[in-house]
Amino acid sequence: MPDLAASIPTPTDGDRTYAFHIRPGIRYSDGQSLLAGDFRRGVERLFADRSQGMSVYVGLLGAGECLRDPSGCDLSQGIVTDDANRTVTFHFTGADPEFLYQLTEFAFSAPVPPGTPDREPGQRTVPGTGPYKIVWESAPSLQAAVTAVERGRADWLFGSPPYARYHQLELQNPGQLHINPQWSVNFLPLNTHVAPFNDLGVRQALNFAINRAKLAQFYGGPGFATAACQAIVPGIPGYRRYCPYTLHPRANGAWSAPDMTRARQLVTQSRTTGERVDLVGDPASPFTPTASTGYIAGVLRALGYRVHVSVIPFASTTPAMWDSFQISNEGAWLPAYPDPSSYVPSFFSCGGANSNDYYCNPAIDDEMRHAELLEPTDPPAASALWERVDRQLTNNAEWVTTVDTREVELTSSHLQNYEYNPVWGFLADQAWLQ
Repeated sequence: MPDLAASIPTPTDGDRTYAFHIRPGIRYSDGQSLLAGDFRRGVERLFADRSQGMSVYVGLLGAGECLRDPSGCDLSQGIVTDDANRTVTFHFTGADPEFLYQLTEFAFSAPVPPGTPDREPGQRTVPGTGPYKIVWESAPSLQAAVTAVERGRADWLFGSPPYARYHQLELQNPGQLHINPQWSVNFLPLNTHVAPFNDLGVRQALNFAINRAKLAQFYGGPGFATAACQAIVPGIPGYRRYCPYTLHPRANGAWSAPDMTRARQLVTQSRTTGERVDLVGDPASPFTPTASTGYIAGVLRALGYRVHVSVIPFASTTPAMWDSFQISNEGAWLPAYPDPSSYVPSFFSCGGANSNDYYCNPAIDDEMRHAELLEPTDPPAASALWERVDRQLTNNAEWVTTVDTREVELTSSHLQNYEYNPVWGFLADQAWLQ
C-alpha cells in the first residue's frame, strides 16, 4: 500500500523501471521537509554501511560500483530523483518483479535528510517521518509485565503471555487479548542426500507419524499453533490447504491425526528399520519448543530407528555440520513479505541460500522462476503455479511441516485501534491511548 508515495506504480521497461510520485507536505520529526533526493541518499547509505539491506538494491544501475567502492557509492543512474516534481525513479539492469515487495523489508527504503552521517550517530537518532513516540519499560519478569499491562500501568506486552496466564486472561479480560495469524511455518528439515532420508518413503513415513496436535500443545495449544503439512502458509498467494499425511484424509485438506500404520508400512518397505538416526536440537531455541525434540526422537524410535539426540546451539552450527545432519529440530521461518517468492526458492531451489543443498529439482526451479515473473502481470496465474509447486514439494516430503503459529498479544484497556501485521506484529503508529 502507498505511504510516502501517492500511489503504487506499475513497472515499465520489462519490470526494470519503477517511478514513484511522493506525496506533498511530508516532514521529518525534526521539522525538515522530505525531499525526493533523500531516498537515494538512504540507499547509498546502505552500501556505505554494508548493510544487509544492500540485497534489495544490488540490481540497480551503478550498484556494482557501489559494492566495489562503498565509500564512494553513487546511484544517480539507478535512482533518478527530482525534488521539484517530487519523483523517484528506480532503474534496474534486469527484470525485478519482486521489488515492490522488497521495499517493505525492515525499512531499508527509508529516506534520510541531508547531513545524516553514514554511521549510526550514537545517542542521536536519525530523524524519521513518523509522528509518534514510544516509551519502553523493562519488567523484572514476564509475569510482572503481564500484570502491568493487565492493570493499565503499561499498554502493550512485547511477547506472548505465558500459557497459564493466557487462559486466565481469556476468561477475565478477553478484550485485551489479540490472537493473530502469522505467516510463520515450522518444520523439520530433512537431508535427502543422507540415509535414511534419501528414501522418499522414509520421509513420507515421518510425515505420517508426527502428531501435529501434540506439537501444537508444545507451542501453547490451539490458540498459539495449528497443524500444517505444507510449505506455503495461509494468507499468501498459492496457499490452498493440503495434507496427504493424515489419518482419514478430508476433502478440505485438513490434518486430523497421525497414521502410524501407514508410516510403519513405508519404513518396512524402505528396508531401513534399525538404522541410526542422529537428531539435532537447540538447547535454547527462541522459536522451537525444547520439549519437541524429545517427542520427535520418540516418534523415530517408534518407527524402528536407533536414535541419538545431539544438543547443539544453533549459533555454533557451521555449514559443514549442516551438510552431515540427517534431521534437525531447527526449522522455523517468517516470510518478509506476503509472497512465496520471499522464502520458498531460498529453501527449495538448487543452491538456495537456506537450503543447505538438501534438495534440488531443476523442473521445480523453472516453475518457481516462471511464477515470480508472472506475479506483476498475471497474479492469478502466478498463484496457481505456486500452488502446484507447493503440492509437489509436499508430496516430495523434503520437509516435515509441523505447525503454523499464531501470535498472541496483550494490550491495556486504554489502547484503541489495535492493528497487527503478520510480519512486523503490532503497528504502534496506528494506535492511540484513551
